[in-house]
Amino acid sequence: MRKLLISLCLSACCSFLAAQNINPIQEAMANYDYETALSLIEQETPTIPLLYQKGKALKGLGSNDKALLVFQEIVAQDSLNPRAYIEAAECSKSLAKYREALDYYQSALKLNPDNKYVRLQYISLLMGMKRYKESLEESNLLAEKDSSAYVLHLRAESMSHVYDNSEIMRVIEAYQDIQRRYPEDYLSAAKLGNIYVAGRQLEDAIEITEKYRTIDSTNILVNRVNAQAYCLNKDYPKAIERYEQLLQEQDSTFQTCFYAGISYYAIEDFYPAHDLLERALKDDGTNINVLYYLGRACSKTSWKDEGVEYLKTAVNIAMPGDSVMSRLYVGLADCYKMAFQFQEQANTLLEQYNEYDRNNHKLLYDAAFVYYYQLKNVPKAEQCLEAYLKTRPKSGKGAVQEVDSDGVPIIGENNRYNAAENWLKDIRERRKKEDFFKGKVDTANVAPIK
Repeated sequence: MRKLLISLCLSACCSFLAAQNINPIQEAMANYDYETALSLIEQETPTIPLLYQKGKALKGLGSNDKALLVFQEIVAQDSLNPRAYIEAAECSKSLAKYREALDYYQSALKLNPDNKYVRLQYISLLMGMKRYKESLEESNLLAEKDSSAYVLHLRAESMSHVYDNSEIMRVIEAYQDIQRRYPEDYLSAAKLGNIYVAGRQLEDAIEITEKYRTIDSTNILVNRVNAQAYCLNKDYPKAIERYEQLLQEQDSTFQTCFYAGISYYAIEDFYPAHDLLERALKDDGTNINVLYYLGRACSKTSWKDEGVEYLKTAVNIAMPGDSVMSRLYVGLADCYKMAFQFQEQANTLLEQYNEYDRNNHKLLYDAAFVYYYQLKNVPKAEQCLEAYLKTRPKSGKGAVQEVDSDGVPIIGENNRYNAAENWLKDIRERRKKEDFFKGKVDTANVAPIK
């Protein structure tokens, strides 16, 4: 009995001493009380383990910029520890310093090439930076050692950005490989279905998504592709069946609402079509297809006036205003000029004037310049100058001043009209001299024979 009491006392003492020796910094960190942990760390002599704790606490509080400075300090002191580079990379990435993050990941991989976590983060970051050729090379190397679904997805996703439509089968085969290895992988089924839909291989899209639905009929991503494929394949009742399931699961994405609305419209059930297309319009108020079908659905229901407005909006969006077209033509004419395609430049200037910018008479003068000096087409230059001079404002009260495409009066326009007038006069005098020396007679100035 005495021994038992002694043993219990010793145990209690050990427990008490252990409790006394608990590091308060570690306790604060374990309880996510990062502010307390930082306050306690500041009272201690800085060591590398304490710096790691400080960096982690700063990250936990969202101060990634300050945490990065701490981990950079650790890198300087502990350059052979991969963890320091990984932590610095994570902070850099969170601050959108992607180039720095790549460098830190590369440094970590040099110290530990087999670290799968770092390799995956490195490849994902390359993809995020749209450096797809590099991410494909890295994922191919990793796939030789690791055929997990995540690695194979990185490779397939990289392929989809590197290969064009002529090599789309390689991308399809990559996702098919994931499906064979991991039939329960929903993401490969959805992505493969999307590829088939984009290529209008609708039967294949239906087949691959229906096959997955035998494993899990509730997956929203797969069901969206499946429903869209049925809709585009004009199997509208089946599409509606799938979309109703998605809607019941609170899926209110643009794709679901739009194609569900199209499906109802196709079977002439216009009221639900109207409601769904209105929901789609809230997500994309300038989508011409949504406006078109919504307007048509309205015309078949009690919202006929609204239907007119929707279609008018669609027409306005589809047909840019004259000011927009004018700016586009200015850019096009300048591009032709820089490419030394002067005939196209002159045509563009005249088309802009005749179709979209009737008040910008300077375009006629500019076209004359191109015809005369670049194309050596004097008759066309003369025609443009004649047309330009006809637009000369009348002097005196009520005169209309020439303006540019933005309605701003053109400064010095009268000087340009004078220049055009002198230029045209010079052209005609030159032609008269040339005609004289060629033996041609100006019959207009010869008296008739009596």
